[in-house]
Amino acid sequence: MSAAEYGRRDGAIASQRLRVGGYRVTDLTAGAGALVWLATVLLGVTGSAALSAVDRFVALAVLMLVPLGLGQVSSPDSRLGVLAARGAIVASFPAALAVVAALALPVGSPVSVLLALPWLAVTGTIAVVGLSRLRERGLDSLPELSVTAALLYVPVGAVALVLHRAGLFLRFEPIIVLLTAVHYHYAGFVLPLTAGLTARVVDADGGFEGPVGRLAAAALLVLVGNIALIAVGITFSPLLEVVAVALFTVAVAVFAAVALRRAVPRLPRVPATLLAVACCTLFASMALALAYGYSAFRPSDALVGIGTMVRWHGALNAFGFAVPALLAFRLLDD
Repeated sequence: MSAAEYGRRDGAIASQRLRVGGYRVTDLTAGAGALVWLATVLLGVTGSAALSAVDRFVALAVLMLVPLGLGQVSSPDSRLGVLAARGAIVASFPAALAVVAALALPVGSPVSVLLALPWLAVTGTIAVVGLSRLRERGLDSLPELSVTAALLYVPVGAVALVLHRAGLFLRFEPIIVLLTAVHYHYAGFVLPLTAGLTARVVDADGGFEGPVGRLAAAALLVLVGNIALIAVGITFSPLLEVVAVALFTVAVAVFAAVALRRAVPRLPRVPATLLAVACCTLFASMALALAYGYSAFRPSDALVGIGTMVRWHGALNAFGFAVPALLAFRLLDD
């Protein structure tokens, strides 16, 4: 599949993209965000200003990953949808900078909460885009349903971030609330978005037909639905959590395998390589998620803890999956 063929799958024509000096605003935002993120890492190394590992995953998501993802979503047809999409794109960078500043302040600081609120507004605007797409496109297309789900899930991560900054942990440990913010930016936004974009390629020549195709379609539906079900399980039932995590990890692994077989070979070399890396990384990442789900259900037989998940699961999801997958589709969409 050529870049031009891929771009036509969503009606994503160049005139729909906000540009400055010929460059997409989302590209400029993601590039500037990557530089800011690297600066935070360097400041941490020198001891000038240190963010925790989880803070850095949040910062990477808001500074770079969400803008890159927004660049792959064409505006809805409605005037409200167009205005919401443009507003989210324009406001995302200053709101992301505010999030980084909020993360550098103590939890419970009123200023930290105020600095996190603009990102909540941006993600709420993204959800308006998702609702507009849902109204216009309905539930007929699995790829577009997955893309729309990403736009609707990301505000949950922003809510969790605001709660954490406010010191409102409900009945959870503070780290769990912050990790919820991470989860809904990566598993809630990047994963269903890139799964939907991958599904466009799979579906381009009847890839959802036959037994393997129907299995891939079922996996995509489980992937989209179980993101919410896992949160319900964490809140109310360890048994539901481990079942939901098990279904989710199997669905993600199945879809990644189908993508390697039916999507990757149809793409140009560089995007294909990046997407293959992302898909292979998901197998290791999901194995860790399954081990953690079991550990939460049986603490006495815990296989992995929070520290391991932050160190390995977080790094795999950020640098092995999210960045390569989003870059792959950005290269296709020229």
